[in-house]
Amino acid sequence: MIPKNKVFNELWNPIESYLWEQINQEVAKPLLMEQLTSIFSRSSFYRKKFAGSLLNRALGLPDFKHLPFTEKHELVDDEQTNPPFGSYLATNPESIVRVHRTSGTSALPLILALSQTDIEQTVECGARCFWAAGLRPNDMVVHCLNYCMWSGGLTDHQSLERTGAAVIPYGVGNSSNLIRTILSLRPTAIHCTPSYLTRLQTILKQEFSMEPRALGLSLGLFGGEGGLQDSDFRRHIEEVWGFRAMDANYGAADILSMFGAECHARDGLHFMGQGVIHPELKNLKDDTILNWEKGARGEFVFTSLRKECQPLVRYRSHDVVEILDINPCLCGRKSPRFKIVGRLEDMLVVRGINVFVSSIAACINRNLDRLTGEFRIRVNRKDPIEQCIVAVEAKTNKDYEGLEQNLEEQFRQLIYFKPVVEILAEGSLPRTEGKTHRLERIL
Repeated sequence: MIPKNKVFNELWNPIESYLWEQINQEVAKPLLMEQLTSIFSRSSFYRKKFAGSLLNRALGLPDFKHLPFTEKHELVDDEQTNPPFGSYLATNPESIVRVHRTSGTSALPLILALSQTDIEQTVECGARCFWAAGLRPNDMVVHCLNYCMWSGGLTDHQSLERTGAAVIPYGVGNSSNLIRTILSLRPTAIHCTPSYLTRLQTILKQEFSMEPRALGLSLGLFGGEGGLQDSDFRRHIEEVWGFRAMDANYGAADILSMFGAECHARDGLHFMGQGVIHPELKNLKDDTILNWEKGARGEFVFTSLRKECQPLVRYRSHDVVEILDINPCLCGRKSPRFKIVGRLEDMLVVRGINVFVSSIAACINRNLDRLTGEFRIRVNRKDPIEQCIVAVEAKTNKDYEGLEQNLEEQFRQLIYFKPVVEILAEGSLPRTEGKTHRLERIL
């Protein structure tokens, strides 16, 4: 733990810059090869998966890029066959000091084992993210993510503490009491999902007759959902809540709880997993790897560099990202900046047109003067998708004559497809305290 009077920027920026430069230079190879040697000697899953491949210390990055990718369903199946941690466990069970699991929103949950070293790396990268987003030792932050085995609860809590800030470990549930806690303790910051703000805003209005600004929060740290890179959505949050809204927590529990956050320049997410995970950018059309250059768009693929319990090799994240810049940032960090385009699972092919949920959200966010921002997308249970309904909430006491047709036309112009728009009264869609799932296959 760094003392509260220690200035993290002096310690972390040079480390981040140096470790990022390792990724595309010769000095990256020994670290990668050491991890691969350990994996292939200890993990029967990977020995079987890569049987016949050239796996020795002479292996270079060009050969590494010919290794097959690892898919999440393979690990889920492995854990089901070899419970509880799978045959990809690469250490002695005695080394395990903590167990988490993934949220299981897109598949069966993975059981995640961590050693003390694994935890330390996770906490360090998370602290880099929170520090970049503006959290400081003089802050008090209320932490509103689920502690129930999800790594976003406990490990993110530790990352918040690592910055030197005081942490209120609230978790999720009993939102009315959360508001009373904030009014009593007067924290300066909140860490939660963006959609949770809608739930809090409703309770503030109905039970406290208060506006969100009255809570006196100055910093909002958000993760677990996309959307904050949309300037309309961010502007709306900041106008309603009166704090600086930061995209502070991009990650995945099975890879690394946090490894992406924006800095004060707010020019995309910095990669913060230097020295812990090795990133690649997979072409969306085939299995080739793209160069890290401005405008490149592909799927993040990760290989563990120092993980002990359950290291991963060329693990497909299914997150589609776009590289925004590779030059040094105004903040001094040299790591490239990127934005999340969407998840492959959330890419809809509607009558031959590729549409991401995030693109639909961006259209809705252009109309927050009349809409609440809550929406659901309803499509066929199975592909091909012939019908797409976008249900949105109109604000109470707002004139929404012609809104349906106006939205349908905006969708057509901006993302080249025209869904059926359904206007609902404010409060019709459920509010959640965790991740909000916008896509529903029910038709």
